[in-house]
Amino acid sequence: MPTRWGNAGRLNLLGTLSLWATEETLEYHLLEGNCHKSDVVAYLDTLAKQAGQTTTFTVVVLDNATFHRAKDVQAKRAGWESQGLYLRYLPSYCPQLNLIEGVWRRLKGFLMPRRYYNSLADLKEALLAALALFKAVNLQV
Repeated sequence: MPTRWGNAGRLNLLGTLSLWATEETLEYHLLEGNCHKSDVVAYLDTLAKQAGQTTTFTVVVLDNATFHRAKDVQAKRAGWESQGLYLRYLPSYCPQLNLIEGVWRRLKGFLMPRRYYNSLADLKEALLAALALFKAVNLQV
């Protein structure tokens, strides 16, 4: 879910790649600074609230990052499932199975080819422009 950019400061994205029939939607939440388990919990809370407003269930596929497996995340799992949000974990060391890794790779490698920015504001502007090319949706957490 999270990925980070740049040496001009720290930006992290929490993101989900939603697949509905033939459509993909990239949703994200931009963090200035480090990503913590509380950020992941808040993001998943938002997804659970959305899932609770539909008649279908939502499956979030996560890698094995420590903040994805944190006790805080596991403690909320049953509540999220009652809202229709289910967590599933990928096997260890299998980034090729994580579809959003391809999105992060395209963002970093093609849409944002510069590796250094003069300021955090310049980095953020470039990142938001690249996300706009994906028609990404800013998820309000």
